[in-house]
Amino acid sequence: MSRFSGLFFKLFISTVLITSCGKTNDIIDVSDVQLSVPVMRLDQELFDKSEPMKTKLPQLTKEYGEFFARYTEDMLNLGAIGDPTLPGAFKQFVYDTDISKVAADVNSKYGDFSVEQKKIEVAFKRYKILFPKKEVPTVVTIISGFTYKIAATQKTIGVGLDMYLGTDYPYYNALQFPAYRKNTLERKFIPSDVLTGWVSTEFVKPDSANSMLDEIIHEGKILYLLDRMFPHLSDEIKIGYLPEQFKWCQENEMAMWGHFVNEKILFSRIKGDFFKFITDGPFTAGFDRASPARTGNWIGWQIVRSYMESNPEITELELMNNTNAQGILNASNYKPKK
Repeated sequence: MSRFSGLFFKLFISTVLITSCGKTNDIIDVSDVQLSVPVMRLDQELFDKSEPMKTKLPQLTKEYGEFFARYTEDMLNLGAIGDPTLPGAFKQFVYDTDISKVAADVNSKYGDFSVEQKKIEVAFKRYKILFPKKEVPTVVTIISGFTYKIAATQKTIGVGLDMYLGTDYPYYNALQFPAYRKNTLERKFIPSDVLTGWVSTEFVKPDSANSMLDEIIHEGKILYLLDRMFPHLSDEIKIGYLPEQFKWCQENEMAMWGHFVNEKILFSRIKGDFFKFITDGPFTAGFDRASPARTGNWIGWQIVRSYMESNPEITELELMNNTNAQGILNASNYKPKK
């Protein structure tokens, strides 16, 4: 059974590096790790117009397997693999004036993907050290039709390069992408998006996780793994905040925590009570408009960081397998900064 997920991750860049201590600052040595992360260029193969689509599709189906089926049927919604009308549908997609222009822009910008590949590979080497029994995927670059940044199947992670053409790319304005989303559609976000996407599908939130605390601890775990896999990456990129938004969280950490506790939101199992603190958007409703979205997730990240700092004997695997959010909070010694 395939695992398919479209994940839109809103990430921002700055030059501020990780400031927490303990494990987070211990850079995992990957010099002895023998691992390569292959990158397959479906975007280039599909938009190569040198051979007929009827000839090309069976080749792509064989080469990309389950991922190509998910790409065709779920992402582009062109029809089922084997449908006799599929070559015509693909031809219409590939030769569409706008899509052809986008594909040309992608190829101009990402003809050489080696820089991103290297960063992704080093991060997956750290991932493999932390989780030696976990599988490392093949990376496939695609044109998603402006639908997906990251999409994962069982052994593959797809990167929609048309979703990384720059904040000011004209088609994003034409499609009326909101500003908070456009700000993340930059090349610099690709490596961390790939790892976030893969980790999020490898470590799925358990069905029993239905309180706000469960939600934010789970998201905090994912962000903490980014600390470990990208030791030199700014916190703003990982969480998806502008520098001023990140600063707002730092300056209002105690007030946020007090609000969650005093209003009895932290342990609520009613989604409506805390949904606005864990979902994306331009800001957190109920806080001032200078706040970022997902402020609950930011608090969860600080709790998990504190937990791992306070319990250095705990491994990342043990962290990810621990579904007791209340226990993590209790053992974290978390104290919001004033």
